Amino acid sequence: MAKKKINRESMLRTGMVLHDNFLIDSYLASGGFGNTYVVTHKVFGYRRAIKEFFLNKVTERDSDRVQVKVSNSGNVKEFESQLKKFLKEAERLNCLLNEHIVRVYDCFEANGTAYYVMDFIDGENLAELLERQGKPIPEEKVEDYLRQILDALHEVHSNDILHMDLKPANIMLDRNGTVKLIDFGASKQADPEGGITSTAIAYTPGYAPLEQTDKQKKKFGPWTDFYALGATLYNLLTNKVPPVPSDIMDDKTPDKSKALPMPGVSGKMRRLVLWLMEIEREKRPQSVSQILNYLNQTEGELDDVDDETKLDDVKPPKNNKTLLWVCVSALLAGGGLGWMASRYNGEAEPVEEVLEDTSVAVEEAPPVVQMVANKAMTLPEGECVYSGQVNAEGLPDGSGKASFNNGDVCEGTFVNGKIDGDSIKYAFSDGDVFMGTLKNGSLVNGKYTDHKSGSYFVGSFNDNQPSVGKWYNKNGSFIKSIGESQAVD
Repeated sequence: MAKKKINRESMLRTGMVLHDNFLIDSYLASGGFGNTYVVTHKVFGYRRAIKEFFLNKVTERDSDRVQVKVSNSGNVKEFESQLKKFLKEAERLNCLLNEHIVRVYDCFEANGTAYYVMDFIDGENLAELLERQGKPIPEEKVEDYLRQILDALHEVHSNDILHMDLKPANIMLDRNGTVKLIDFGASKQADPEGGITSTAIAYTPGYAPLEQTDKQKKKFGPWTDFYALGATLYNLLTNKVPPVPSDIMDDKTPDKSKALPMPGVSGKMRRLVLWLMEIEREKRPQSVSQILNYLNQTEGELDDVDDETKLDDVKPPKNNKTLLWVCVSALLAGGGLGWMASRYNGEAEPVEEVLEDTSVAVEEAPPVVQMVANKAMTLPEGECVYSGQVNAEGLPDGSGKASFNNGDVCEGTFVNGKIDGDSIKYAFSDGDVFMGTLKNGSLVNGKYTDHKSGSYFVGSFNDNQPSVGKWYNKNGSFIKSIGESQAVD
């Protein structure tokens, strides 16, 4: 793989110290919006990566090769606008706590620009992996990566965030085989009433659906990221660049085999890619839960097909619109579980095309699980209205959302009527939010955020109280350790 040419004049020198504590070990990468360095904490010795805001063709180094300045006075407004977006990216990443998302720990301004401190991922992105191997990635590995990416997207969408630039280059694979989603520079905050509030739209051709290329911001949603996910799967499975929406629409074959050829790929996986890359957003999956339900079905349940089967015979699971993601921005009501009685307060280019939708309709199959919508019921935590999966007894069992009469709202997994799972979000009436693992309705481990101060605790819980872990302020700076954990993160 050819190495990228590095402009040393735009890099900070190795051996420099940032923010008093971070020693620059080496240069890691550059993009249109910044430089990334590998650093070591001088006191505690842990390694991190630091991303520096450095706008290509707009900023330059001063003579000291440290200070950043705008090269032309006419670019000052653009610099200031993009700097705000950079800081917003750090803020969004800081609120996401998931092993498959790069974590941001701190953000600071210095040298005429801004920086944020994040995980150092010792590995390569999936685009680099494809280029190094020179051939498609085996399907079983792609499915493993897919499940990890879905776990990350569940966290992202549950926080009312859309990634908006999902592609192999933005998916890292560390040396342990763990996938991590990176680069939220194009991410958007979702509007609770639909779409997004931002006007600036960027995307990568081939990975962006029609609503994104046409900049129809009111039509954005999780399904927008799912299209990019489908294009990513296509790239990994075939080692071919995914087509743009117009190419898919121009393909009149019933199975889109001209625009999306997938030789050697199973019918189940081909079907998933076609479902994710539907031109009409309403025909794509609407939630991570739907995709997981599909993946968890057997070949027999899906009536697997071969390459000659018509698209009319390809049957993804029926859309269940009741399993839409939770709006974090709405202040949800609290106290139903009596928890937490004592709380610590301590680079894509725009392209525009107007396309006529001529996509082939996909026949839908009945759901493989029982679903209810807005059903009144009583759970151990109190009376609620529930939407989601239920078992034969009508109790919540699987993915769902419970809105309690006292105002609390819980989204995640349930087991025989009890809140139980690893990726659960519980929002309280006062605005506090817990995200993490619950067993039988009790907190086990995760992140608890106090809405008033913005401080948050990360660690384990005992009797629904913080037990072992660390408190951070709203900027992600360490405050204190409690319990047995004494190492400063």
